[in-house]
Amino acid sequence: MKNLQQWAAVQELHKQKVPKLQISKQLGISRNTVKRLIKLKKEPKYTRASYPSKVDMYMDEIILWRTSPEFFFNGTRIYEELKQRGYDGSINPIYRALKKIDEVKREVSRRATVRIETPPGDQAQFDWSEYKVFVNDRIETVYCLSMILAASRKKALCFSLTVDAEAIYEAIQELFEDLSGITQELLIDNPKALVIENNPRKGNELKYNEYALLLAKHLGTELNACNCYWPRTKGYVKTFVM
Repeated sequence: MKNLQQWAAVQELHKQKVPKLQISKQLGISRNTVKRLIKLKKEPKYTRASYPSKVDMYMDEIILWRTSPEFFFNGTRIYEELKQRGYDGSINPIYRALKKIDEVKREVSRRATVRIETPPGDQAQFDWSEYKVFVNDRIETVYCLSMILAASRKKALCFSLTVDAEAIYEAIQELFEDLSGITQELLIDNPKALVIENNPRKGNELKYNEYALLLAKHLGTELNACNCYWPRTKGYVKTFVM
C-alpha cells in the first residue's frame, strides 16, 4: 500500500513539473526511488509474501483425513490428530488448508460429473419434496411426489400429507399409471420405506425394504438406489422437484 501511495504522489508531482530532487525531499524518499516510480507507467501491484506453513509437512495426512470416506475429519479433529504428531501451530492454518482442499475437491467433482443418457423405457426416477401451505387457515405440510422418465423427460406428480411407506407405494403405482407404462428400472433415494441399508462409508451392503421389493416385482420393474452422498445421480427428478 505504501508503494502505491508513493507512486501516485510521485506521478502527480512529476505531472506538475516538480524537479526530482524536490520530489525526493518533499516525500522523504531517495532520488533513485523517485526515478524508478516515474518510469512505472502502471500502478504497482501489491503481492502478499508467501511463507512456509507449519502444516505443510502434514499435508498428506490432512488430505487423507479430509477426502477419504473412511475419515472425513473436520478441522478440529484434524487439529487434535496433528497435535499428537508434534504439530505446535494454531488451528487457523489447518482451516486455510482445508478450504483449498475442499475447493479442489468440488472442482474435480464438477468436472467428473458425466451426464448419462438412457434409452426409452429403461429408467424412471422417483423422489419427493416438502412444502408448507395454508389449508383452512392453517399451515400444513404437503409432499409433492414426482416421477420422471429419464429418456423423454416426461413428468408426473401427485400430492400427499404423509410420506410413510403406504403413501410412497401408492404414489409409485399412481405415477407409473400416469406415465402410461413401467420402466425396466426405478431410480430411487434411500428412505426406509424403500432402502434399509446403503452406506458405503460404513461398509454396509445395499439392502432394500422387502415390501418395496415385492412392489417392484408386482409392477415389473427393478429398484436402483442412488449412491448416498451423491444426489446428482438422480439429477433429472431433483431438478424437476426443486
